[in-house]
Amino acid sequence: MADNPTVSILIPLFNAEAYIAETLDSCLAQTYPYIEIIIVDDGSQDKSLDIAKEFEKKYQNIKVYAQENSGASSARNKAFNFSTGEYIQYLDADDLLHPDKIRLQLEVLKKCDDKALSFGRWGTFNQSIENVDWKELPVNTNYDNPIHFLTTLWASGMTVVIYAWLFPRRLIEESAGWDEKISVNDDGEFSARIVAHSSKLFFIKESKGYYRKDNENSLSKQVSKKALESNLNSFETYYKLMEDNLDNTDVKRSLALVYSRFLYTIPPCYKDLILKSKGKINNLGYAKPLNTFMLYERVLASCLGTYRMFQLKKMIKKMIL
Repeated sequence: MADNPTVSILIPLFNAEAYIAETLDSCLAQTYPYIEIIIVDDGSQDKSLDIAKEFEKKYQNIKVYAQENSGASSARNKAFNFSTGEYIQYLDADDLLHPDKIRLQLEVLKKCDDKALSFGRWGTFNQSIENVDWKELPVNTNYDNPIHFLTTLWASGMTVVIYAWLFPRRLIEESAGWDEKISVNDDGEFSARIVAHSSKLFFIKESKGYYRKDNENSLSKQVSKKALESNLNSFETYYKLMEDNLDNTDVKRSLALVYSRFLYTIPPCYKDLILKSKGKINNLGYAKPLNTFMLYERVLASCLGTYRMFQLKKMIKKMIL
């Protein structure tokens, strides 16, 4: 490995004219200097592509390409094919990186084999990163066993967003890239495949990224049967990755929790998706979804608010007693 390996920052771009300049500024501000930035515009209908091309004119390490609208996964795969870096940093067109994000992770990875992974801390923001809601995840530590990382993450119901990772190129090449048939939880499905084939994982607390919540065009806000089906298909990858470990109680429980949480997001009219989810839970050895009350409580709390939920629980307790 070179002493100063190139890191490729890959950005799928679609209708992000309000955000792409700030995102690119955060890339250009990286304290690790050996970076290239590859942008693939996915058929934007606003001025996103024009703004990206203005950056390309100013900076030699920025390359901009365009394709007909084919989805973010397709754009990421094309960006990867154009890239040359030994490490890959994925970044959505509205999210931001701390200036030291890449440098801190690379300092650790350069001492390891080319199948080691690192991930950093991430938080959400609206409008400005001055007030960030940092996500404290149960997986925020080092792992010698990637399977343990995955089961802990899935059991928690939380996620490590795609930009938090720094991926060795070798692992992406061996993974066959992003599954372009999956549009929801595509990042969870992709990163699970990479993690499952890694040698070890390192959590770098001061390596930070920022997830924008105020973008109304975000795919993560979609709720439709197609979106639900994509989510369910992504969980099929989780299941297949664990086929050799299904005699492990923690593995089975973590997968059952994934399907149980998903089950309570499905509207009653989509009976086929409900049956598929229940079938997976049964195949894992559970007669019914896990943590039913906890899941309903979470849904009610989001609808009623914390105080009203507290009052409702007091009332239920009185009725039981």
